[in-house]
Amino acid sequence: MKILKYIGKISEMGKSLRDKQRTINVSEVYHLWNHLMQRYNVIYVTNLLNSFVKDDDLKLVLNSGNKTLTKHIKLLEKELLNYGIPLSLRPPKQTQKTVNSELISDRQIYRRILRGIQAFLPVHTMAFIHSTSPKLRDLFMSFMVEEMKIYDEYLEYGKIKDYLIRPPVYRP
Repeated sequence: MKILKYIGKISEMGKSLRDKQRTINVSEVYHLWNHLMQRYNVIYVTNLLNSFVKDDDLKLVLNSGNKTLTKHIKLLEKELLNYGIPLSLRPPKQTQKTVNSELISDRQIYRRILRGIQAFLPVHTMAFIHSTSPKLRDLFMSFMVEEMKIYDEYLEYGKIKDYLIRPPVYRP
């Protein structure tokens, strides 16, 4: 499969922007753009929530997630520009909290981030399914695998901190 990737890269090198655009479908364009938009939004919300976090461990976890999101943004922006697709507006880099930080707990922040990760896993899957380009399928699959690993680690972190909602124990 690596050979196919190299052949794809070599064949794309000499193509004009118009020729590159003919190699992807409208669904792939949407998924690239949507992934970028969602990552912009997630970083903005995460930074906002991070300003309310009291636990240093949770701050560290959220900062690690932001690094991953930033890495994904760079990849997505590069891909969108490669195909001549306009980038969307970025949210502001700095966020200001305007409410009392005692209104939201670290547990609520953890759960909000967890729900966000859970909601985005199917988005990766649909992007992968709708892509006909091997290059883009590989990109979306890498996002999906990385997000699944993050979800797994984040869930375990939540168990350690007792942030998870625990369903009742089943006793037959």
